[in-house]
Amino acid sequence: MKKLLIILISLSFMENLFSQIQYSSFNSTNNSFIENLSGPRIGFTIISNGDLKDGLVDEFGLTTNIITQFGYQFEKQIMGDDNIAGLVEGIAFIGGLEHGLFLPSLSGMFGARFSSGYEFAIGPNLSLGGAGLVLAVGKTIEAGNINIPINFAWVPSTSRQNTSSIYDFETGLYIEEIETVRTGNRFTFTIGFNFSTR
Repeated sequence: MKKLLIILISLSFMENLFSQIQYSSFNSTNNSFIENLSGPRIGFTIISNGDLKDGLVDEFGLTTNIITQFGYQFEKQIMGDDNIAGLVEGIAFIGGLEHGLFLPSLSGMFGARFSSGYEFAIGPNLSLGGAGLVLAVGKTIEAGNINIPINFAWVPSTSRQNTSSIYDFETGLYIEEIETVRTGNRFTFTIGFNFSTR
């Protein structure tokens, strides 16, 4: 519950932050920057073996390592020209709905998009599994007046220490055990759409 509250507070903070970011002088007119791709996203995440997957199995009875993702990407272009644009992105997802679960995640990313449609970004990720780093690459396909961004993101596995106490009946004392675990990798594929504003 505490992690869910932190994610919701972070989402509120992100919304306020995005409303205050102003376009740079490079972006003062609609035709002076690369297409803005804010819009809905849908996809799926593959969770490799690790502490995160074990927690989902133990707590929610999840029997697969693949969950769907539904969300929205907010973005502001903070610098650039017709060839490249610097981006600040916020991506909010809800995962696991097909299993009756509510698994929110939030990413704040910094990157660049090129006129060719390719982009890359990096930034922090916050989910019920804890905090991590997310790396993403993508390509936007234009179909008439609709943009179709396709992205692949990776949250690398990290090491964490789990502490547990075990009661020793012989000594009458609690023994503290520290176990180092890996969280597991998360690979996310998403596709979205928005209408061209040019």
